[in-house]
Amino acid sequence: MSLSLLVSKDHWQEFDDAWKERFVSEEPIDDLLVALQLAGEKKRIARCVALAKEHVSALEELGRKAEAAQVIGGVLIAGGNPAELTADLMRLAREAWADETWFEPYAELTGLQEGSADLRGPWRAFAKLYAMQVGSVVYHPGGWGAGEVLALDPGAMEVEVKFASGRGDRFPMSAAIEIFEPLAETDLKAQYFRDPEGLRKRAKKEPLEVLRRVVQTGKGKATTAAIRLAMMGIGIEGSAWSAWWRKARKLAETSEWFEVSGSPQKSVVTLLLTAKDPTEALRKQLTQASSVAEVHSKVRDLFIGKSVDEKLAEVGVEVLESAAAVESDRLEERVAAWLFLRERRGESPDGLLTVLREVLGAEPPPDPSTPSELWKLFQALPNVKDQERSVEVLPELFGEGWLEEVLPHMQHAAPGQVRPLVDKYKAAKRHEDLRTLYHGLLARPLRSPLLLVTLAALFEGKKFPEDFHTPVIRAQALISLAQHLFRMRRGNPQLTRVCARLTDLLTKGETPLLKLLLADADLAALRTITMTIAQGADPEIDHVITDIALEKDRDFFTGDTAPFWVGETIWTTKLGLTKRSNELRELRETKIPENEEAIGRAASFGDLSENSEWEAAIEEQRNLTSRAMAIEEELRSADLIENATLPEATACPGSRVRYREDSGSEIEIVILGPWDGDEWNGTQIVSYRAPLAAGLLGKQAGDEVVLKLPSGELAVQVLEISAEPIS
Repeated sequence: MSLSLLVSKDHWQEFDDAWKERFVSEEPIDDLLVALQLAGEKKRIARCVALAKEHVSALEELGRKAEAAQVIGGVLIAGGNPAELTADLMRLAREAWADETWFEPYAELTGLQEGSADLRGPWRAFAKLYAMQVGSVVYHPGGWGAGEVLALDPGAMEVEVKFASGRGDRFPMSAAIEIFEPLAETDLKAQYFRDPEGLRKRAKKEPLEVLRRVVQTGKGKATTAAIRLAMMGIGIEGSAWSAWWRKARKLAETSEWFEVSGSPQKSVVTLLLTAKDPTEALRKQLTQASSVAEVHSKVRDLFIGKSVDEKLAEVGVEVLESAAAVESDRLEERVAAWLFLRERRGESPDGLLTVLREVLGAEPPPDPSTPSELWKLFQALPNVKDQERSVEVLPELFGEGWLEEVLPHMQHAAPGQVRPLVDKYKAAKRHEDLRTLYHGLLARPLRSPLLLVTLAALFEGKKFPEDFHTPVIRAQALISLAQHLFRMRRGNPQLTRVCARLTDLLTKGETPLLKLLLADADLAALRTITMTIAQGADPEIDHVITDIALEKDRDFFTGDTAPFWVGETIWTTKLGLTKRSNELRELRETKIPENEEAIGRAASFGDLSENSEWEAAIEEQRNLTSRAMAIEEELRSADLIENATLPEATACPGSRVRYREDSGSEIEIVILGPWDGDEWNGTQIVSYRAPLAAGLLGKQAGDEVVLKLPSGELAVQVLEISAEPIS
């Protein structure tokens, strides 16, 4: 039994009994020293003094003088009476270490001397130095991390440490006392230093073992924030943390030795002294959940993995059924729970069909392009798996002719319904229905992207009837959808997946589908398609279309090439590029490392759940990292104006433009890139992407143009244009 855990739970009699058993045990005293520290924090160290003296006597009889000194020292710094303990501490320290060459220098440095009235501070410093043995692991909270003590030089009073990064240095022992934290070999940070890959594998294979170690370090209780910080310290963060925490939390919830409360984002994990009944604990946890969605999530987790505890599963299903009957919860969450129960039991729960029939009976929308209330409900189901399950209830809901009933609504199917519904029609040999549906969607390609892509994969490459859309029209529809998905996909995982599937469908294979569809396309059709692609599309599609166009006409792009400044390329001068590159370098080499040190400092302040410094540092880390990634992406898209061929006497990046406003004022600007600052040779710089310059691009002297500015419209006449020497 952990002594520190007993103290944290205030089980003092059990603590006394367990401590007495340690008197003749060969177990290390590390856990006892932690327990004494915790007893001091609870203002209960006075009750420990008598047992500590008994333990010290037993250790002396066994010849374990060093451990005896550590026990007395532990009681002293936890708040024991110096007058009662100082003499024994000095006697034991000298008996244990007087023959060691380092003892006198250490004692002098730390002030551990005879006659001192209070040795709490000196002993705390001495104990830290004593823990820094050659080969031991220490931790630098200021950003250097864990390192191994390579050498100790009591004469020069220096300690040499080598860190995991390979960086090593010698530190004055006086400084080492202040900046280093000695780590026990059982500490996760020490284990990560010794064998990082082995610890990560162990954390993945035995998450509860690692979680137990983290919670024990937290004196028997730990928040999600504290656990996350500990796992970051051993290299488990980001998506790896999310996966590990889901598994560890699930196992802890069903373990007899853990208690978990709160949400996954704000959990509190507590180690228990006695085993609990996991089924009753689960029932209590589920009945205290705030919504059917929370109950559903926890019950669903019970069925993840190869082994399912049948007793826990039975309790989970029972509580979920009760939760789904609560009418105040959101309907889509209740239906999702019922669909899960239906899958588990093989039959529909009582309320499922009743609710779905009520929704089915709602007034249909006048516009067939608008989904009915039933299909809105299916679309609102929380995740793709719930939507997949909903397909299985359709025959019960509509009866024997359900395929006929569902077909007009296929365009409104939720993403998770598409594949299983298409499979149902294929199994029923209703290919003609699906082909008719594909024909209709090609005319409106943005209406149901996933369904259109699924049907395209099913039918393209096969023979179509004569009255079907021509290959070129099908290509135009699919390319239009690809361009739309490419623009809209950011931040939408569903559209990102559909976009990737469509790109693969159009471009992969020995002969890409686009080449088959556009084999007979004329130049006019190809020009229309290239204009669509120019608005933004996956590079793979762009490459295939370019190949097709050049195969048709080697001069396809001659004379119709867009101005060099149109497109995704960011045009800038060499000075502007250097400025932007320096900004990235400062982020990578200065600001991000400084932020990492700030995180380390903030983490040392204590409980992360109420640590505003840590939260601010973590938020700054996100901002700096996002900024660096954005600049890297920009630099990959950059090109030099010096490398461009400037059109003669035409306003473009790299030109000086003089124009007259309606008021009669004449203005002169230099059009350059977005990173080129505010002034060039005494003249105002305007980025070619800014509204003022964008309205002038392509204009020539004598042209009159109305510029659309944020402040309103401005009519100007271009007076003079000249190329600005910037090489």
